[in-house]
Amino acid sequence: MNTINNSQSVTSSTSTNSSADETSSIDLTSSGSSIDSSYSSSLSLIKELTGSDNPETINEEQLYTSLIYDRISATKGETAAEKFKELLEEALKENTRDDGYTYVEIAASEALSKMADTEYLTLEEAETINSQAFQAAQLDDNTSELWDSRGDTKSTATTESAIENALKMMSQFESGELESGRLAFTTVELTDTNTDTTTGTTTGKSVSSDDSMYSNSAEYTSYGTRNGGRQAWRIPDCGTEFGGSLKIVFEDGHTVYVNNTSENYREDDGFVFKPGISDGGEGHGSTSTSHNGVFLHAPYGNTSQTAKIYWN
Repeated sequence: MNTINNSQSVTSSTSTNSSADETSSIDLTSSGSSIDSSYSSSLSLIKELTGSDNPETINEEQLYTSLIYDRISATKGETAAEKFKELLEEALKENTRDDGYTYVEIAASEALSKMADTEYLTLEEAETINSQAFQAAQLDDNTSELWDSRGDTKSTATTESAIENALKMMSQFESGELESGRLAFTTVELTDTNTDTTTGTTTGKSVSSDDSMYSNSAEYTSYGTRNGGRQAWRIPDCGTEFGGSLKIVFEDGHTVYVNNTSENYREDDGFVFKPGISDGGEGHGSTSTSHNGVFLHAPYGNTSQTAKIYWN
């Protein structure tokens, strides 16, 4: 596979989750298990994903992708691993926007999904590998999502510490100390790369009697699923452009009230509202978004592809 250069690349930046500033030599074969021996190939794939021969840091999406490759290599052999790399290269091209940004997590998940129910992997094996890689790739305390190296969705660590921690968890999966379960694949449809694929049409006063207190409404279409299979929206306008508060009604009728449109709001069911207001912060506490507009996640298991926002 050719070296992959995209805006996800991590070079010699400072880790947001580790105090280490330099990457020392990594001993990946000390215990001799099949997990350990696969990590020499992991480093090769990481180099290709980051575009660096000696990446000091790596983000969660890149680590996730490398772990999928490693698990396939360790459990199914080199032929299957090379098939994943071939499918990954195609998926990375298909999931690259016009501005050069690549959805690495989406690409890796799509490549893995194409190997399910084939001569290479059963569906159960593929979803188990997906679950193990997703869990082992977590670099911070936000364990329901995989983040990249940009803005408020930044989650990186030194390559050394990231691989060592992933190695520990993978060893626990292999020994049976941890049960990984299965995780369905993440998909996304790229329909408009200049607007992050979310579209909305503003209407007049809501006609529903339940919504008569709102003078404006707009309906938006999801750009696909990611981060645990949740439907996601990138809305062009920031939170405060919807006034001080708003109501969101998903296609299935699920309703969420956001009482402060300038702050992040999350619910235990997986719902996420980020207003897209630059505050200079980092991590999941930041209110900024990469497109400077509202970002929404539907709750886990909610398959609604449209969401309507009401405001005054």
